[in-house]
Amino acid sequence: MEKPEGPTLGVSGDEIALESSAQMRAIALAMARQCQGELDIASRQLDPAVYDTDAFVEAVKKLVLGSRYARVRILINSPEIVIKQGHRLVALALKLTSFIDIRTPAPEDQDSNQAMFIADRTGYIHQQLSDRYEGSADFSNRGRAGELLRSFDLLWEKAAPDPNLRRLHI
Repeated sequence: MEKPEGPTLGVSGDEIALESSAQMRAIALAMARQCQGELDIASRQLDPAVYDTDAFVEAVKKLVLGSRYARVRILINSPEIVIKQGHRLVALALKLTSFIDIRTPAPEDQDSNQAMFIADRTGYIHQQLSDRYEGSADFSNRGRAGELLRSFDLLWEKAAPDPNLRRLHI
């Protein structure tokens, strides 16, 4: 793998203040392209400006097809909106169900408005309010990424697959 331009996942350890969708999209794409095994995303509506781009979907596809041990977990609070949008990442997940799992948070967790993106347990993007592009990111902070992953895991354990996101095999 060639060295990426900019921050390197697992190496560059400076917190980045996020202020725009373009900045968030660029950082999420860079982390997804560098991710080697585990990608965890929690988002109310799987923000199309960040996650519904050809480049991002291609990065996730390359990740999961590049290793049989790769795993992508996605928590979406509002799957009905994502389905109506024809979200490309969801379409990919429906094709690669062995590697990409999508769930909806439990009813008691539906009011959570934070967004999390954790790459290989070391890089993260965090927004306290998912409908705003203000937040923080770091390409190499295992401590903070671990805290977010523990929060994600608690939500994941109680979450359930949404029947609207199941692929029918006929």
